[in-house]
Order: sequence, then structure tokens, then C-alpha cells
Amino acid sequence: MSETPLGRPAVDRRKNGLAIATLIVGIMAFLTGIVPGVGLVLGLTAFALGVYALTRGQSKPMALVGGSLGAIAAVTGLISTSATMMLILNGNL
Repeated sequence: MSETPLGRPAVDRRKNGLAIATLIVGIMAFLTGIVPGVGLVLGLTAFALGVYALTRGQSKPMALVGGSLGAIAAVTGLISTSATMMLILNGNL
């Protein structure tokens, strides 16, 4: 490990932009998961970002939490979107 001019060890700072984006989109997806369409799109986006962040060597905890929240939101969004479409097609809404 190299040292800085002051004699301190240099810190390996990796960029974690994708992992942070995954976490933010995952939280937003989780909070809007019940909204038809929105939760599904945000959930799938967060899940895809999480997988991509993990393959790029980003922060593993942030990518896993964001991707997991996105997966939960995607399932919830799929159920709410399906239920809404059934109500619309049956003429009840």
C-alpha cells in the first residue's frame, strides 16, 4: 500500500455511484410499490441497477439492499398493476 506525503497510508476509494443510485431507486420503488405501473417500473429498474452494480464491483451491501427493495417493489407493483387492469377490463373501475 502506498503512502501519502504526510506518511499516512493511502485509502483505496472506489466509486460507488451505481450502488448509491440502486439504493435510492430501490427505496423510491419500495415506497411507491403499490401504485400501479410506477412500482413495477421503478422496481425493475432498481433490480437491474443492483445486478449491474454488483457486476461492476460496487458496494455490495448498498447494491444488495437496493436490488432487494426493487425486487419486492416489482412483485408488489406487478400485483397492483394486474389487479387494476382486471378491474378496468371488467368495467368495475
